Amino acid sequence: MSDATDEIRMVANGMVGNGFSWRGFQNALARKPHMIGCDAGTSDYGAGPLGSGISTKPEQSVRRDLEIMLQGARQLKIPLIIGSCGIAGAAPQVDTVARIVKEIASEHGMHFRIALIYSDQDKEVLKTALAQGQIQSLGPVPALTAEAIDASSNIVAMAGAQPFIDALDGGADVILAGRCTDPAIYAAVPLRAGLPPGPVWHAARSVDKGNLATTEVSEGSPVMVSVTREGFIIEPTKEGSHCTVKSVSSLTMYENPDPWSVYQPAGAITTQFATFEQLDDRRVRVTGSRFTPAEYHTVKLEGARPVGYRYAFLVGIRDPRLIANMDDFLARWRALFERTARSLGIAGDAWHLKFRVYGRDAVMGDREPLRMQPSHEVGLLIDVVADREEDAQALVTRGSSIGAKLDPVPGIPAGGNFAAPFSPNFIRMGETYEWSVWHLMTVKNERDPFRIEYVDI
Repeated sequence: MSDATDEIRMVANGMVGNGFSWRGFQNALARKPHMIGCDAGTSDYGAGPLGSGISTKPEQSVRRDLEIMLQGARQLKIPLIIGSCGIAGAAPQVDTVARIVKEIASEHGMHFRIALIYSDQDKEVLKTALAQGQIQSLGPVPALTAEAIDASSNIVAMAGAQPFIDALDGGADVILAGRCTDPAIYAAVPLRAGLPPGPVWHAARSVDKGNLATTEVSEGSPVMVSVTREGFIIEPTKEGSHCTVKSVSSLTMYENPDPWSVYQPAGAITTQFATFEQLDDRRVRVTGSRFTPAEYHTVKLEGARPVGYRYAFLVGIRDPRLIANMDDFLARWRALFERTARSLGIAGDAWHLKFRVYGRDAVMGDREPLRMQPSHEVGLLIDVVADREEDAQALVTRGSSIGAKLDPVPGIPAGGNFAAPFSPNFIRMGETYEWSVWHLMTVKNERDPFRIEYVDI
């Protein structure tokens, strides 16, 4: 990278498997970038992907995106960096993405070096750190316990930039990383080239969601960011797409409680003194960004544990009497569920029932501030989780039949109150998980919790 010291150009796509504009990507390649990056994970999908170690993205979609990016990267002989592989970034998910990349390489006769960054944490090491007071809660969650660590099926740490820099130093052409912070994907190359951390980290944060930095998100435009010592310029690469001061600055604050600081394992991206300038209708320049090194390095820990098996039952309700008496109806139905469980010999602590009334308070439940009369129809989701899958199925199938015949108002018989959109009218959702670890761990160096393996293709 002969010109890397003065400027680093990076191409960012949104998320592997979500798709992006092929034409926009080709436009980006024509600009001769120094790296291509793409996030592949999120905790937005809940604990399931981490608990199971299985991605929620169809392999067909993942393969399409990887093939296009891999071909572009090898054409220009530049790094391709993928972070949080397989949604949760657990080892099985990293290995799945690695298998797909190897298959693509074989089909196209490619030769390169892969670095696999594993984020999985050894439980005994975590329990030692816990005993030494090196793990603290992140937000309003309970203190971590050794029991919660043991009960977790997978626990990962979120990598910062240093493991990526180490992988590049090891000769990696392609980096497939486990769980990591999104900006770390893009910060590694310019930091390694010697550019100052302030503009580097803010640029990385501004492109880590790809097309969300544009005003036409549905167009799927890749974005190009050019980082220099003074700042960075960000722009979409698909014709007809635009970046604005609003779209870029909004992304800086996206999913972040503090508008001035975005925390990373080695410090914080400080945006309080940043200046955003609209250069034209497509490009935004940002200067004045800073990076404040942390007093000590930390990594976020994410863990998931199995809590049973889930079956669900979804119906529409249009009976005005039932809708007007929904709370009483659900209380009587819950009592019948409990009686059914007893008759089947299912212990009270071996199952859990939850009703969600869409059109009233399904999203916020008891915390819903707008207690208004529902509309003329509502959707009702019956959610049953039990220790054994056969118990969850039995409760949903028998309970749904009982509910369909239950009087909407006591003493006024009226069967057939439910309109079921599916046949069969219950949904098997398999093993289900909940977050068990959501904490910060103090480490001597941010690279310490991660392991790198190299594969030569």
